[in-house]
Formats: sequence, structure tokens, C-alpha cells
Amino acid sequence: MKISIVIPAYNAAACLETALRSVQNQTFRDWEVLVVDDCSRDETRELVRRWALADERIRLIEQPRNGGPAVARNAGFDAARGEWIALLDADDAWAEDRLASFMPYMESGQYDLLCDRLALYNAAQDKVVAASWPWVRQPHRIAMRDLLLWDLPGQRAPLGWAKPLFRRAWLNQHGLRYQPALRFGEDWRLLVDAVMAGARAGLLPFAGYRYTMRLAEKNFSQTKTDTVSPLRLQRDMVQQYGARWTPGTRLAARLRGWLIGGLDAKARLKPAVHGKRWFALAKLLLSSPRCWGILLVHQYEKLVWYR
Repeated sequence: MKISIVIPAYNAAACLETALRSVQNQTFRDWEVLVVDDCSRDETRELVRRWALADERIRLIEQPRNGGPAVARNAGFDAARGEWIALLDADDAWAEDRLASFMPYMESGQYDLLCDRLALYNAAQDKVVAASWPWVRQPHRIAMRDLLLWDLPGQRAPLGWAKPLFRRAWLNQHGLRYQPALRFGEDWRLLVDAVMAGARAGLLPFAGYRYTMRLAEKNFSQTKTDTVSPLRLQRDMVQQYGARWTPGTRLAARLRGWLIGGLDAKARLKPAVHGKRWFALAKLLLSSPRCWGILLVHQYEKLVWYR
């Protein structure tokens, strides 16, 4: 089997069928789906059982207790049988040629980890409103500095949102899994661990993953709010790997950490900007230098993004 597709699901009955249908519609057909139910309290398990009866490539894995997305994905990784493991969130979907588009790169033997761009989907408008990282126009080798500088507060789509395909043998060889305690930033942290373990990581120029923007869609229930702060995640990562970085990468890490330290200010900055509350905005900018940095990142992103 070529590809195992891991879908963590928690109270996902309202959206999961769209994700499953997007897999069934793939032009590439050699796959299995592992839906890992994280103790849902809705009809998620019953829905998956119906799909599994109709398509033997779909399997349900039931977690004994709610552990969050990292634990659920790890359970899927452990049960996977494919040469590659792909990730799909229950409220997202794929373009029908996504897997086929990956195939030449998967078969080249040059990569251990592959990402594509994201088609950013606004559920309220029912349309794709942008495609992430428009400057990626040819295959790009992901370096540690990319993971730091493309995942800053104020960016429209941090690189941590990417949903990679991993070569399963490489993951197992290096013993890599999601950090179970993380309910925030777990995707980004696994990318960091993989790149620091020497993964040949590629970012490809097509946008085959339809990423549902986390706005306020009540239909798309998520797991519990994370209790690990972004700043703690940043500090743990620097403590583990910082001594191995070049001076340029350490500088990028300091910039990211400085901006993350202003996330509380960002929460106040956003309504001030969107509501055109200029006095409140001026007060924030005077009281918090980090707000300037976050605002500059956001404005730069607005300049360079396009469909």
C-alpha cells in the first residue's frame, strides 16, 4: 500500500463526510484511511462505521480516552501500513488530484517529508479566499529558518498549518511522533523535530489541501483548548536545538520569540485595526513595541499575498 491517510476526529460528524469524500474522489487510488475517533460525543463513530462498510479501505480507530489531536495522530501513525503517511483534518478536504500531484516527488527518492500549499477556505462564504505562500513557485527545500520565519504572529497562514506527507520508514527509523502533551502547535513542533533530525523536507508549489479557516464555525467542533502556551513551546524548542543552529537561525528564533511574547497585545491589536479604532491602536503601539513588529508582519503579508 502506498499511502495511509490519518484523520483525527472529535465531534466531527457535521464535517467528516466532506473530508472522506474528498479522499474517495482522489485520482490516485492506492490508499487507506484511518479515522481516529478521540472519544466523540456525537455521531462520528457511527458515521465512520457506515463508510467503512461501504469501503474496506476505511478503518475506524477508537481511542479509550480523549487525548487531543497529537495523541490521536500518533495512534494513526502506529496503525498505518502505507509507505507514506498523509494527514487530513476532519473539517478539511483535498483537491481530487492532490495525491497524484505528490507521486513524482514521492517516487524520486529525494524526500522524507513533503508539503503542499494550502487553499484557504472560508466556510461562511463557502469559497477558497486565498492560497498560502504564493512566493513558492517551484519545489522548495524546507530549512529550520523557514520554520521560524514563516510561522510568525501576524502571518495569514503560518507554516505550522501545513499538512505533510511523511515517509513512514523514515519516521519510524528516527522514532518521531507528535508530542502527546501538546494541544497547540503540535504540527509545527513535529516539523521542527523532523527537520532537525535531518529530514529531506520539500514544499511544493501546488495548493491541493483545502484548509478550513478557524473563524467561528460552530459546526466544526475541535478538541479542548490547549494549555501549553506558544511562548513555552518556543522556549522548549530553543533549549533543545538552539546550540546546533547557525547564527542566522538563532537570530530568526530570537525574532520569533520576541514577537510571540506580544501575543496578548496582538489579541487587542486585531479589533483595533479592524474596527478602525485609531486612538486605541495608537495607545497599543506606544505601549508595546512588539505590536509594531506584528503589525509590520501583517502588512507585509498583505502586500505579497495573491491568488
